[in-house]
Amino acid sequence: MMTSLYEHGPMNATLAEGNALRDFIFGTGGSGHHAAMVEETFAWIFWIATFFFVVLMGLTALWSFQYKRRSTPVALVSSSHNTVLETMWTVIPLGILAVIFFKGFQGYLDQAVSPAGAIEMDVRAAKWDWRIIYPNGAESTERVKLGSGKESPIFYMPAETPVKLKMISSDVIHSFYVPDFRSKFDVMPNRYTYYGFNSSAIKGSGTLTEGPFAGTPYEDHWLFCAEYCGDSHSEMAAVIRLVPRDAWNKIVDGFNGAGLTPAEKGKRLYTIQCASCHSVDGSKNTGPSWKDVFGKTETFTDGTSATVDEQYVRESIYEPAKKLVAGYGPQMASFKGILSEDDVAAIIEYMKTLSANVKPGEGEKK
Repeated sequence: MMTSLYEHGPMNATLAEGNALRDFIFGTGGSGHHAAMVEETFAWIFWIATFFFVVLMGLTALWSFQYKRRSTPVALVSSSHNTVLETMWTVIPLGILAVIFFKGFQGYLDQAVSPAGAIEMDVRAAKWDWRIIYPNGAESTERVKLGSGKESPIFYMPAETPVKLKMISSDVIHSFYVPDFRSKFDVMPNRYTYYGFNSSAIKGSGTLTEGPFAGTPYEDHWLFCAEYCGDSHSEMAAVIRLVPRDAWNKIVDGFNGAGLTPAEKGKRLYTIQCASCHSVDGSKNTGPSWKDVFGKTETFTDGTSATVDEQYVRESIYEPAKKLVAGYGPQMASFKGILSEDDVAAIIEYMKTLSANVKPGEGEKK
């Protein structure tokens, strides 16, 4: 990790103990070498701005007193030109700004150009959820509840490892923002953007307590969308969980879904693709709940009604705005090209397991 001016250097010797300025501005120490670079650049700008603020305000106060209006003012002769002074107040600020620019540009390039040998993962953004596709094609099936009750995905990443994220949006502009990484990159439709970093060592925030990997150390970092993208923008969040590299390999292998029944595969797809907008406990969300919805007669915004069956579910996934359930708006994007026919069939089988309207024997297909 790069050395930060918050910890060393003549400019901030008084802040070496406790990193008071950093903690006041950022809340906590950053994770990864980019964080140290951002904190260092911020320190340069902060102390330069503080120096000139003190100098300018001090001179303003001094000259306001020294040259205040007298009862019998004497007009002073103004200097029409001073080459040395004008050169100084042009060259010195230009030099300072050039240093800040090149430090910032170096930091940007360091994030935009991925480290050598980086593990590549795909990031997909959509209203209002994040997805990360691991190198083996798997996706995380773990989620955690926010304070509002919305479930957000947990993405596992290996600690002390170079990582490259290839990012794209399926609808509007989003922004991949991890405060602890001190990094923010736009995620746009119709083009890829890239973010590369070396993940930090785990600082011991906790150990996993459940599942086959209980006892594995981990460290969590929140991921947010920093570009307003609609109604649930504030809830478009996820958790990036750093774990040791060997544990990460095993966890990701466990996400590939091999050997699952259609309903189990449908539940896995629900967790990855649908949980951000549809509940399974009857609570209202961005979209209708899946609890008891299969076999139910729904009324649509145009006044018509129909029974929720296989055809309706398929149509709603591929053409979501065609028949809108009364009380809900056209918030859902089409999953055509994202979910295959087999995926849709698996989701239908999972929906059947959630519905009391499905008679015994009509559920999962083998």
